Amino acid sequence: MTTPYQTLALPVDSIQSHPENDFTMDESEMQELVASIRSEGLGQLPLVRKLPDGAYQMIAGHRRLEAYRRLAREDAAFRTIPVTLVDNLDDARARVLLNVTNLVTRRLSQEERGARYAAIGREVPALREADPSLKGVRTNDIIARIVTEETGQSVSPATVKRAIAAEKRLRETREQAELLTGDLNENWQVEAQAGVVDPLTLRAISQLPNQKQLDLFVEYQRQEMTFGQLKAHLKASRPKTTADASRALQAAIRSVEEARRMDREGVPLSQGLIRKLKSLVDQL
Repeated sequence: MTTPYQTLALPVDSIQSHPENDFTMDESEMQELVASIRSEGLGQLPLVRKLPDGAYQMIAGHRRLEAYRRLAREDAAFRTIPVTLVDNLDDARARVLLNVTNLVTRRLSQEERGARYAAIGREVPALREADPSLKGVRTNDIIARIVTEETGQSVSPATVKRAIAAEKRLRETREQAELLTGDLNENWQVEAQAGVVDPLTLRAISQLPNQKQLDLFVEYQRQEMTFGQLKAHLKASRPKTTADASRALQAAIRSVEEARRMDREGVPLSQGLIRKLKSLVDQL
């Protein structure tokens, strides 16, 4: 999907924001961008399209436009901004370009990249309707082709598939974890939002008293636990059921009987048996 372009200058107040633009920039970053444009110029031109009513809409470059507007308050030279106008761009292709350009304008995590690929994928049905040659082509192949053609950076369908799957997995983990945040210690809430720990483990943690959660988090960080180690530690420290206690008691009785037998026979107790007895006592 290649798109024709032309360059022109537009008044900064004549360009509307795209309603689906969701990237933000904090004030310090915005001030840095303003200073950079003032001293070094714009660099890459923003992308805009012309709407059916004649208005112009930003596709990529919302922060650059905001920087120009701030500069225009001090210097009339910034009241117009050079842009790249994309001709005959419908809504679906506008959303595609919005997401494609956001793939290359900043460093993204795999999750953020997967979200952009998925957003492009949601436009594929409309693209197929407009271009019959896309019918029968797999969605991930279409996404990879679009990104490669528009950015010049080669992306494979397999890369697209992995990124979308990773984004979906992390998003679902966070969504499920959000149901537990009322019971989670604030430290674990951060882990939940980051998608680091799976929902079942978070649910088990949320059932612990707050102090127990805090103690567990301290150990989790101190020992730099892997996910598997965290689950094992949690399992060992969870509240015991009657059945758990009964099994531990029977095992303790057998171990005590073995210790008595060894004592009668004059055999020194092994360190392994001593550790086992201590562990069983702790479980009781």
